Amino acid sequence: MVTDSYLTTPSLHEAMWFYVITSFIVLWFTWRWLRNRQKVGNYRSRYVVITGCDSGFGNLLAKRLDVLGFHVFAGCFSQQGIDMLNEETSDTVKAIQLDVSKTESINKALVNVKASLPENTGIWGLVNNAGIVGSPVPVEWLSREDYQETLAVNTFGMIEMCRVFLPLLLKANGRIINMSSIAGRIAIATGPYTISKYAVEGYSDVLRRELYRRGVTVHIIEPGHFRTSMSDPDTICNAVKNKFNSLSTHMQIYYGKEYVEKVQKVIRTGIDYIGSPRVNLVYEAYIHALTAKQPHHRYLVGYDAKLLFRILWNLPEWMSDYVLSQGRPIPAAEKT
Repeated sequence: MVTDSYLTTPSLHEAMWFYVITSFIVLWFTWRWLRNRQKVGNYRSRYVVITGCDSGFGNLLAKRLDVLGFHVFAGCFSQQGIDMLNEETSDTVKAIQLDVSKTESINKALVNVKASLPENTGIWGLVNNAGIVGSPVPVEWLSREDYQETLAVNTFGMIEMCRVFLPLLLKANGRIINMSSIAGRIAIATGPYTISKYAVEGYSDVLRRELYRRGVTVHIIEPGHFRTSMSDPDTICNAVKNKFNSLSTHMQIYYGKEYVEKVQKVIRTGIDYIGSPRVNLVYEAYIHALTAKQPHHRYLVGYDAKLLFRILWNLPEWMSDYVLSQGRPIPAAEKT
């Protein structure tokens, strides 16, 4: 009997610990689920400013917030974008002219927003969605102007929007949602775009901590690859070809036309295999950041971001460098 008791006691202990751990896991996931479903409510009295609403994520977000009842100021770069959005939304959406690369345009947008707000009312959300791919070519082909063009929209435009609209956000204890990218976590894109998104990550972290005790929260959206007009393979491949044709004769000979063809093939293959058509996941992350009582600081969006690239950025650099360098062509002059 002693032997039997000795043998069964560890089994009882193991079973007890199994049930305790299982119960803890179930309770934790239940708590997370309930926490994520709690909403702030009262949408019809909340005002949101969005940049980059001509198409893509910003356009979809403006339409979705319209359905939910928010008042939306939708910044569009073109008059065509303004006209189309006004036709497709209700009167609670006001499309306004906005070029985030120019401070004067941002200041004019602020005047328009203030003129439409009720007295003593601030804005609940600022969604810095506007962005461009920039020049999708090797760093050796790039000039200072190529970097400045991308940073002017993706980084400095976002920074200036935050600076100019911060007083209205403080008035409403609102939220800032900045569009970054998985390329802000690991260098998987071209130079200007990657650098601009790394800067978005750093600025957002600094801003979140500065505003921590002032009532405004800051949230980052980090999508993987999605099929939008910005990631259209034909547009990107044409940009590569045009940039190659603008290079000096020496540089064109050094790289060779075969290099361009291989780069274009890599771009098309990558978008076809990794690019997700489920763009709704991105604007749903935006909506959660705007409506949840307990929004996340960061939103990794897409299976590639949550699985593939999460693994890669946690690997030692020599391993991730090896994986991400596979398939990259080398210049014709360096082939021996």
